[in-house]
Amino acid sequence: MAFEERGQIMSNDRMVRWLGPLGIGYLVSAVLAFVVLSRDTPGQNAPAAQVVAFYRDHGTRETAAVWVVGIGLALLTFYICGLRTALRRANPEHSWMGDAAFAGGVIYVTGFAVIGITHYALVLAAHNGRVTLAGDLNFIDQIVPLPVLLGLGILSLATGVAILAGSVLPKWLGVVGVLMAATTLAGPVGFIAFLVMPFYISVLGFVIQAKLAPHEHPEPEAGRHRIRNLVPRSHH
Repeated sequence: MAFEERGQIMSNDRMVRWLGPLGIGYLVSAVLAFVVLSRDTPGQNAPAAQVVAFYRDHGTRETAAVWVVGIGLALLTFYICGLRTALRRANPEHSWMGDAAFAGGVIYVTGFAVIGITHYALVLAAHNGRVTLAGDLNFIDQIVPLPVLLGLGILSLATGVAILAGSVLPKWLGVVGVLMAATTLAGPVGFIAFLVMPFYISVLGFVIQAKLAPHEHPEPEAGRHRIRNLVPRSHH
């Protein structure tokens, strides 16, 4: 049993090393989806006919953006699971904050998944000429980000407090996390936290990797020779 538990701990330690690359993967997917592919979409009160015309002309691009976001959310899900483990390890006395960050991350990912579903339905409605439905879905598509901001606020607040409450991680990362959480409550300004979040988790992932990842030291050459000499050799 002790051997199995030790193996599990080592697996968690190795997972910490992937937080940086996972964060970068999510950052790349977010930039690709929201900057390169999906841009200049109709506003909340845009006429239904304008909505249909836009998504008919850019349906392929918008569909690709949905798939790219899906890939990013998959990477982010693994990141959030690893972040929970890292926060609990970095601050054992307040390990419940890691659980709170995990819960916020689940809300964030779920909210984004709902956006992806409504956005894809919007593209299909426009493609099939459902003008009224497309207008309604476009309105919904503009207000669904509220759960995303809620999840982002919980995730960043729990992460920031966990770091500030005695973690081995740099305090400035905790301050940034708390400021991001406060920004989500500031109405339209909360979009700033949404923009900063991919960069924040990428930097946080690499800092966690540097601070918490185990460092494996190669066995000295002399030690390997001593072990080799202790192995019995067969005599022919």
